[in-house]
Amino acid sequence: MNGGIVPCRSARRLYMEKYYRQYDTCRQNEKPFCSNACPFHVDVLDFQSRMENNNYNAAYKTFRNAVGFPDIVAAICPEYCASVCPRGDLDQAVQLNLLEKTCVARATKKEPTDYNVPVKDRKIAVIGAGISGLACALRLTQKKYDVTIYEKTDRLGGKLWDLLPPELFLEEIRRQLQFEKYTLRLHTEVESIKEIRNEGFEAIYIATGKDGFDFHALNGGNGHHRMEEEIAVFAGGSLTGKDPMGALADGLDMAGAIEVFLKTGKREYPEAAAPCRAVADPDKLKKTDAVIPGDSGLFTDEEAAAEARRCIRCQCDACMQYCDVCAYHNKWPMRIRDDIMATVSFSTSPSIIKKTPAKRLMNTCTQCGLCDEVCPENIEIGGMLLEARRSLHKQGTQPGAYHQFWLRDMEFTNSEFAALVRKAPGQEQCTYAFFPGCQLGAADPDYTYAPYKWLLSQRGDTGLLLRCCGVPAEWAGSEELHGREIAALHRDWEQLGKPVMILACPACRKHLMEYLPEIETISLYEVLDQWGYGPNEKGSALSEEERPDENQLAETYSIFDPCTARHVASMEQAVRNLANQSGVILEELPKGDMHGCCGYGGNVSAANADYAAFVAQSRSRLSENPYITYCINCRDIFKEEGKQVLHILDLLFGIKDADGTLPSLSERRRNRMNLKEKLLKEIWGEEMESRPKQSRYKLKFGAEILEKMNRNKILEEDVRDVIEFCEATKRRTYDPEKNAYSGYRESGNITYWAEYRLQGEEYEILNAYTHRMKIKLEGVWNGRKTNIDL
Repeated sequence: MNGGIVPCRSARRLYMEKYYRQYDTCRQNEKPFCSNACPFHVDVLDFQSRMENNNYNAAYKTFRNAVGFPDIVAAICPEYCASVCPRGDLDQAVQLNLLEKTCVARATKKEPTDYNVPVKDRKIAVIGAGISGLACALRLTQKKYDVTIYEKTDRLGGKLWDLLPPELFLEEIRRQLQFEKYTLRLHTEVESIKEIRNEGFEAIYIATGKDGFDFHALNGGNGHHRMEEEIAVFAGGSLTGKDPMGALADGLDMAGAIEVFLKTGKREYPEAAAPCRAVADPDKLKKTDAVIPGDSGLFTDEEAAAEARRCIRCQCDACMQYCDVCAYHNKWPMRIRDDIMATVSFSTSPSIIKKTPAKRLMNTCTQCGLCDEVCPENIEIGGMLLEARRSLHKQGTQPGAYHQFWLRDMEFTNSEFAALVRKAPGQEQCTYAFFPGCQLGAADPDYTYAPYKWLLSQRGDTGLLLRCCGVPAEWAGSEELHGREIAALHRDWEQLGKPVMILACPACRKHLMEYLPEIETISLYEVLDQWGYGPNEKGSALSEEERPDENQLAETYSIFDPCTARHVASMEQAVRNLANQSGVILEELPKGDMHGCCGYGGNVSAANADYAAFVAQSRSRLSENPYITYCINCRDIFKEEGKQVLHILDLLFGIKDADGTLPSLSERRRNRMNLKEKLLKEIWGEEMESRPKQSRYKLKFGAEILEKMNRNKILEEDVRDVIEFCEATKRRTYDPEKNAYSGYRESGNITYWAEYRLQGEEYEILNAYTHRMKIKLEGVWNGRKTNIDL
């Protein structure tokens, strides 16, 4: 048993550090295959998005920022990206170069921006006015460095004269350099660095072209750079074997290397692109024929948009696609990490309130575990969020109101009013014990009573354990409370004689496997399947007449596997076998069990009701088919969303809602007590001794008030406590127009309010709500300023 060990604060920091470091391998910023293969590393994702919307000016700006001379690059680019495009193996690579040509032809705002940047008193020489030297000069002059270009011939462009019409590239060079100041020295051949040493240059870029003189920069032993006394000499472009596109990109990169040297004194040659770690989503790869342009050779607006849409935007975005926290908050994992670390760090100081941005966020994770499964680096976003909850709880800064209802619900379930630990009637030992979990009997006592009665008919020594597994305490981040609950559950198991536990709740099964691995478990559904449950079997809980009317069943259902049952093949298959035996037709969900939680996990609804609804709606839309599930929480969540859904036990045991509505929160508590009472009376022949003390206050609730109370996690007893307190203390306000009283009472981290009036012997409830503010009365007592909690 490992549930009772609570790490110390230093261990807690180590845990958070472990989760922080796992992001070191995150592929969030990994370039797609095309960008990685491109020597300019064009932001293709942004470019394609602009082109899809025919926003040519914005696409042009993205393109120009990467390549320096967009018209030249579009004209001579050999399209390196085509060889790595995932579409190449399916139909045809995205025609990115044709999109570039369309972009530069259709953009109407091609003038560069004239930035008002202070001039820098640092001098750089560029030897060679070919495409690489000009690219280097462009970047440096844009940063307002003092640049001198030396060219031994009488013209700019170098090899571009052999590749393009001069009117194209000369106009492009003029356009991009029109606002920049530089010195151009044509007919000036530099044969030695000594010739220009006295010009005051701090760095020199050698771009003399293929077979040109390298001024010994390529033999310096430090890559393509060396020091000539105090001058840093860099070499690149075609001189180093690059093709024209590589040479142009080299010039841009060398400008960055020169600037680093000028600022830090470090001489570093730009490193080659690392192997691409991007991920192509196979679900996005649908055969789509390449768009063929018209006679002009360029795309029309419709054609450009269609071709841009063929791009599947290769990037590692599984987290954004599958993780509800990332999708709802529109935050990538590293942003979530940073928000969490800021919150946990600043929460140590209660005075810093506004610098804890993620308290609500970290309490919205449903703990479905899908994030690390879909992540190629197995980064556990959910694990970090849960660890952050523990850290806040340890610091005393975890918002208690987020989990108060669920912890009280767990406390009630494990109280004398609802909990039960019994061996089978007349048995001294239990081979098996049925553990239905806390919510099954709360939804309807028959969900527990009927299966247990059948289990007894098959194995007369099957015991029973009614209690909560303790997972609400874990989700709240309270390790001390969770440890106590795990220890209590372990004692109950030992009291039953250490039987095999038959679990109806997949979440309980997962929780026990993690914290009580010594307990052997099997799901109720595997038992029903393996032990041969059937409507005509001797000892079955149902007669043929009691089974659901097959004519009332939908034609086709989809099984919704709870997130806590993911990859538990034996449980998943057992449920499908049972459903098939019940006569329903099944159709699998599009991605099987690779989906997130229904919205119940993590007890997130109190922290963020909108998020819980977002998750529930997302799961409801996975299929138009009605669902069959085997988690009562999933059943209730979907039913609340209006989704047609059955629990597998509805099919097997004919459990039907009396009026088709879900029980209220207070009714769920009464259901637990009624279940215990029914089991004691009908299985063990005993009367239930413990019931909560009855109040003399009789309350009357309207349907709208009850619905609001359920939504806000307010029990009938919470309202009754407010009225008892207000009536006893007379601390209330009276509204003569309504003939009604209003009052409040604090309970734990929540303040409950009620508006009510007396009608005969009943108190009619007009309104009920809560907040987390504490109310203080400030005044002077015996000459001293005093604050009084009310």
